Amino acid sequence: MPHLHADRAVTFYRHAGSGPALLLLHAGASSGVQWERVLAALAPRWEVVAPDLYGHGHTPCPEDMSPGTLLERQVAVLLALLDTLGGPARAVGHSYGAVLALSLAAAAPARVRDLVLVEPVAFGLLPDDDPALAPVHAVEAACRERVLAGDPAGATRHFLDFWSDPELWDFLPDADRQAIVAGARERHFIGGPAVFGAPFAAADLARISCPIRLVTGDDGPEAPRAVAGRLATLLPQAEPITVAGAGHMLPLTHHRAFLRLVESMP
Repeated sequence: MPHLHADRAVTFYRHAGSGPALLLLHAGASSGVQWERVLAALAPRWEVVAPDLYGHGHTPCPEDMSPGTLLERQVAVLLALLDTLGGPARAVGHSYGAVLALSLAAAAPARVRDLVLVEPVAFGLLPDDDPALAPVHAVEAACRERVLAGDPAGATRHFLDFWSDPELWDFLPDADRQAIVAGARERHFIGGPAVFGAPFAAADLARISCPIRLVTGDDGPEAPRAVAGRLATLLPQAEPITVAGAGHMLPLTHHRAFLRLVESMP
C-alpha cells in the first residue's frame, strides 16, 4: 500500500486507475478498505485515491493530535495527497469522510471539482436541542464510558450497532475487528468530537461554489438527514438525493446505486 509523508506523519492510502482525479473518504470506524469494490469499479475510468484517515486503518493518529487541530491537519494531508494527482478532484465522502470532504472544499475550493456527500455527520450545523441529535449523543456518551472502562471492543460494537447493521460485527473478519477496536479511543475522544462539532461558519460554506450531491437514505438514524437538509439550505447549488430503502451504510448496501450517483455528475 503506498504511503504519504505529510504533517510529520505517515498516511497510507489505496491508489488505482487513470483518468480524472477522484478522492474517496471513508466513514468512521472504517478505513480505505471500505472502498475496495468501488476502486475496482471506478479504476477503468478514474484515477482513484482512498486514504486511511488519521486514527483509522494503517494510519495512526499523531500523539499531539486534539479535537481542535484534527480538521485542519487532516485537510493539509488531503491537499498533499491531491498534489500527487493531476487537476481538481471529485471528492466523495461518507459520514465522517463527508465532513472532511466539505472541510477540504471550504479550505481549498479550487482543488475540488465537485462533491458527493453521503450521510454527512456535521452535527454542529444543527441546533443543540434538535431531537435528531439525542440518540447520537447517547451513543457517543456510552461509547466513551466503555472506552474509559477498558472495553474498547464493547464501545466499538455499540457504535456499529447504531450506525450500521446490528449484525455487522459478527460478520467482520477478526483482523478488521481488531483494527476498528484499536481506534476506539481516537474515534470517541478526538475524531468524533472534531467532526461531529465541525464549526462551519457561513463564510466557510460561501467559498464552496462547485456542484454538490447530498445523498442520504430514508432509513437509519435521522441526524444525517437533518444535516443534509440544513446543508441544502446553506448551499443552494446542492442537489439532495434520497436512496430508497438505504440506511447509513448505503455505499456498501446499495453499491450499484452509489456508483451511479458518483459517476453521473456532469
